[in-house]
Amino acid sequence: MIAGISCGPGLTCPSFVGYITVAMAFVLFVGSIYLVLAAVFGPRMGYLVLATAFFGWMIIFSMIWAWGLLSQGPTTKTNLGPRGTEPHWQALGAGVELSSDRYPVISRYPGDPWVTPHGIDDPRQASIGTVTTAVQDFLAEEANTQLAKSGQTVEPTDFTVTNVEFASAGKTSLAAARAVFNQGGPAVLVFAYHDSGNVPIYSYLFLVASIIGFAVHLPFLDKAERKRKGVLTGGKAPPFLGPA
Repeated sequence: MIAGISCGPGLTCPSFVGYITVAMAFVLFVGSIYLVLAAVFGPRMGYLVLATAFFGWMIIFSMIWAWGLLSQGPTTKTNLGPRGTEPHWQALGAGVELSSDRYPVISRYPGDPWVTPHGIDDPRQASIGTVTTAVQDFLAEEANTQLAKSGQTVEPTDFTVTNVEFASAGKTSLAAARAVFNQGGPAVLVFAYHDSGNVPIYSYLFLVASIIGFAVHLPFLDKAERKRKGVLTGGKAPPFLGPA
């Protein structure tokens, strides 16, 4: 019931609460550490210590996200962090007749080299379900786009998909199927290619951002530490301007 409560245009309460939770957790846990560091080192150096340590920790954490680094033992899996685009079947188009300059093999469906998986030993057998879902989602999206002004909608399950076959064009896996709208209409051909996705993209982005943040803050921390060390070993302290 909570998931159905709207908190504004395009925003539901669970997602809003999730954003607030993350923001408050960052303020609470990181902010409390900063207060302690600022009380000991002063506001500027406290920030530099916190930022350098945070980005250094994020470098390690991002590497664990991307490559595992045996964080959970010898069988640690990779891509443990936020996931980007998952591998999926991406529809190319639909119509009574289709052709493609990029994939000429499309015009030869259902003849050779298109094949139907046979038996459970065929690795393509497991892809029939995902291809069927991708085709249904694509046709439903296309139909709803055309019906947007009328206020009518269709569901992916309103389409029946049959004759799923597979072929390849170089290193690209292709799939083809026939689909028909359950309430009537001509059968159409739908073709799709397998997109390998980019699952670790966010882990890499976090890693790059963390390296940049660490590299930017480290020289300033070193300079501040040298200045502080000079004061502690007999140098002139800056004028007292009140509590840190």
